[in-house]
Amino acid sequence: MVKDMKTPLLIGALALAVLPALAQHKPIPADSIRTILLQEVAVTTKQHNHQQHLQEFHNASQVATTEELMARMPEVSFIRRGSYGMEPTIRAYSAGQVSLTLNGMRIQGACTDKMDPATIYIEPLNLQSIEVQTAGAGSMQGAAIGGSLDMKLAEANLADAPTLSGSMSSGYQSAANAILGGLKLNYATPTWGLRASGTYRKSQNYHNGNGEKVLYSQYEKANIALSGKYLLQDDLVLKADFIADDGWNIGFPALPMDVGEAKARIGSVSILRESEDRIWKRVEARIYANRIAHYMDDSARPDLPVRMDMPGLSRTSGFYLEGIASPATNHQLTLRVDASSSYLEASMTMYQEGQTPMYMLTWPNNRQLQSGVAAQYTLQAGAKTQLQINSRANISDFSVTSAEGRDQLQVFGYTETERQFFIPSVSLQASRMVYKKLKASLSAGFNGRTPTASELYGFYLFSQFDGYDYLGNPELKPEKSIQSEFTLSWQQPKVRVQATAYTSRVENYITGTYNPDLSAMTIGAKGVKVYENTDHALLTGAETSVIYNITAYTQLVSTLKYSYAQSSDGDPLPMISPLRNVTSLRKYFGDYLWVQAETEIAAAQNRTSERFMEQPTDGFMLWHLRAGYQKQTEKKVWQLNAGIENVFDVNYREHLDWGQITRPGRNLFVQLSMGF
Repeated sequence: MVKDMKTPLLIGALALAVLPALAQHKPIPADSIRTILLQEVAVTTKQHNHQQHLQEFHNASQVATTEELMARMPEVSFIRRGSYGMEPTIRAYSAGQVSLTLNGMRIQGACTDKMDPATIYIEPLNLQSIEVQTAGAGSMQGAAIGGSLDMKLAEANLADAPTLSGSMSSGYQSAANAILGGLKLNYATPTWGLRASGTYRKSQNYHNGNGEKVLYSQYEKANIALSGKYLLQDDLVLKADFIADDGWNIGFPALPMDVGEAKARIGSVSILRESEDRIWKRVEARIYANRIAHYMDDSARPDLPVRMDMPGLSRTSGFYLEGIASPATNHQLTLRVDASSSYLEASMTMYQEGQTPMYMLTWPNNRQLQSGVAAQYTLQAGAKTQLQINSRANISDFSVTSAEGRDQLQVFGYTETERQFFIPSVSLQASRMVYKKLKASLSAGFNGRTPTASELYGFYLFSQFDGYDYLGNPELKPEKSIQSEFTLSWQQPKVRVQATAYTSRVENYITGTYNPDLSAMTIGAKGVKVYENTDHALLTGAETSVIYNITAYTQLVSTLKYSYAQSSDGDPLPMISPLRNVTSLRKYFGDYLWVQAETEIAAAQNRTSERFMEQPTDGFMLWHLRAGYQKQTEKKVWQLNAGIENVFDVNYREHLDWGQITRPGRNLFVQLSMGF
C-alpha cells in the first residue's frame, strides 16, 4: 500500500511546497466552456445581460432538481431509470467517458447500476454555478474523452459589519403530489462567515399523460450543506465545506430493484490566495474526502422468485492544487496538480426460499489511485485572435484488494488483476473575429480515459436495458479519442447566436460483446456479455443556441441539439438522443411580474441499435407555461413562481429513458420563497 501511494504523495508534497509562491485571476473564457449561474432569489432589473438570460432560462422552475436544471443545457442529457438518480451525459458520452466533479473533487458512485451519479447528492440550494466543458478543455478536471461537468458550491459571505441573511422556500408539484422545502442562512462578519442550507423533498408515484400511476417512481430525500470562510490575511482565505445527503424509499420503475437508502458525506478544506500584485494571481489548494453508501433491494416488489440485496460502498480522498498566472500582458497560464484514492466494493446476496442464501461480490473490493498534472495556456494575440492549449498527463493504478475478489476473476482465466494506465491528452483551440460581430473557433485534440471498475472487474452485473449479465475484463485497453469542434457565434446588443459542430473518433471503444460459452446467473437474463475493446466508434453532432432581446422586457431563448453515433461496423450506438429543441419566450411586466411560454420538441428516434435490442422512440411536442411575481420591501424579497408543465397532458418518453417508461403528464407547480 505504501508503494502504491508513492506517486500521489510525491505530487502532493511538491504541490504543497510551492503553495506559498502561488496566488487569482478569472480565466479567459473559451468557446468550449458553458457556465450557468444559480441563485435562489433573483432581483429582476430593467437591464438583462446575456448571462442573466441563461440563468433565467435554466431556473425556469424553482422547484426543479439539479438534474432538471442541467438538462436544459444544450450539451447535457440524462439517462433516466426513474425520477431519481438520472445519469448525466455530455453530447453522446456517458459514465466513465465524462469527468463529473464537485468543486474539482472526485466522487465515485457506489452503485453498480449507475443509479447514484454525484449530481443526485447536490441540491440547487447548494450550488453557485454549473460548468460544462467540451473538447479538450475538460482535461483540466480529469482524464476523459467526453468533457467535464463541475458543480461549484455556494460559499459563505463576508461583510463590513455582522450581517444575517438568508431565504426560505416551499413548493408543490401535482403530477407526483411532491413537496419541497428549503432554508438558507448566511452569517457574515469582516473576517469570517458561515453558510448553512437545508432541502427536503418527498415525491410520490407520478401520473403519466394517460392518467396512469407509474409505480415505483417515488422517492424521499434530505440534504444539509455547511460552508465556512475565515480571512487569514487580506488576500488569504481558509474555507471548509460539508454536505450530508440522505435518500430513502427510492423507486426505479425501469429497473427490477429499488433503493432503500442512498447516503453521501462530502467534506473538504481549502486555502485560497488572490492577489493582483503577484505573478500568480490566484492559487487554491484543497484536500477532501467523501463516502457514498448505496443499498439496492427488491423488498417492495411483489411475487419475485428470488429476493436480492445489493449494497455498495465508495470512499474517495484526495487533493488538488491549482494556480492561475499572467506571465505577460494577454497571456494566462493555469496549472493544476491533483491526486486521489478511491475504494469501491459491492456485493449481492440472493435469498431463495428453502435454500442457503447465495453471496457474491459484484464489485470485487478494488482501489484506484489517480494522479495527474494539467496545464492550460491562453494567449490573446491581438484584439481579434485567441489561442489556447490544454494538456494533461494522468496515471491511474487499479487493483483488486481482496483474495475473494481475485478468486472470482480467476474463474474466467484472469490471473493478473492489477493495471496501470498512463493517459496523455492535448488540444489546441483558436478563435478569431472574422467579420465584425462574427467569431469563429476551431479546436482539435487527443484525449483518453481509463476503463471503469465495472468494465474491469464487474461480476455478473445485470443490465435491464438489454437483458444481459455483464462481466468485466481486466485486460481492457483505455479508450483514445481524436476530436475536433467548430463554432460560429454572432453577437450584437440584442442578439446572440451560436452554432457548434463536433466529431470524435474513439479508438478501442469499450462495449459489451455476447459470449455464448458463458451461462447467465440472473433469472430471465438472455445471456452474458463481456466488456471488450472494439476497433473504433464515430460520434458526431451539432448544437445551436439563440438569445434574442426582442424588447427591453421580452426575451427569446432557444436551443437545438443533435447527435449521431455508430460503431466501426456501421451499426448505430445505443442511447443516442434524436434532434431536440427547447424554445422559451419570456415577457416582463414592469420589474415584478413575468410570464413565460415554452415548447419542447423531440424528433422520433428510429435509428436504434439492434445489437442492444433498443426500441425506437416516437417524437413529441410539449407546451409549458410559467410565471413569477416578486415583491421587494425594505428588508425582504418575496417571490412566487407557478406554472403548468406539459399543458396538454402528452404521454411521452425521452429516447434515453429506459424500459419504455413514460414521463409525467400535466404537472402544476407552485413555489413561494422569502429572502432577507
